[in-house]
Amino acid sequence: MGGTREVVRAAARPVAVTAATVAWVLGAVVNDLSGWSFTLTAVAGAVLTALAVGIPLRAEHNARVRADTAEQIAEDASARMQLVLNDTLEPLTYLIGRITDRPRWSFGREAVELQGQAKAVVLSAAAEVLGADRLRSCFFVRVEEKPVRLVPSGFQGRAEQPRTTFAEGTELGDFALGMLARREDLFCADTHATPLPGWTPGGHTYRTFIAVPVATEEREFGILTVDGLEVGDLTEADVAAVRVLARLLAVALGA
Repeated sequence: MGGTREVVRAAARPVAVTAATVAWVLGAVVNDLSGWSFTLTAVAGAVLTALAVGIPLRAEHNARVRADTAEQIAEDASARMQLVLNDTLEPLTYLIGRITDRPRWSFGREAVELQGQAKAVVLSAAAEVLGADRLRSCFFVRVEEKPVRLVPSGFQGRAEQPRTTFAEGTELGDFALGMLARREDLFCADTHATPLPGWTPGGHTYRTFIAVPVATEEREFGILTVDGLEVGDLTEADVAAVRVLARLLAVALGA
């Protein structure tokens, strides 16, 4: 049906231009124009009609091209995300199964190693699933020693080791620990435009990031972050994918 409408529309356009031009010519005849007056009137009518019809048609064509391009980009991004999530979910659910199948009394080095593997799978997926170049994912583990801290405990993606420790009693540390306690997600579109409380200007190379708590209802394990070098590398829509990975990691660490 849509194809039929396009055919009819394409056929109607030149007819509309021709009819409008003929109308200008007939108007010139009725007004008893001849010679150069007639020629100029007819040409002017043809040009103005072509512009009146052609400009909207060109705009429509450009809009359709942009829509097709945006749709293709969205489809490619969706397919990539689905592929990476599928590649992540299978090994991650396998690892969680192995962890939970172990008797609690035998929880030891093997279980810790399995949890470490789960963390590596999540970090790798978080750095790849969103599709922008040179993303970096980090896990900051909660350390209960006084003062309570969030300490870097692994990263994937861009070769830039995280250096920040979020300590209780500092403005930035209290902000991060409060976010974890409230189970709040955070998306920062531009660190220069909206810096965090206690943020050190110029101390970081990345310009945008997502931070999501790794926690169950009863336990707080830490925070999973993904950051990008350029504004626009991450969007609000990416938070959901990071949240899923963070929840899965919490299940693995809490099993």
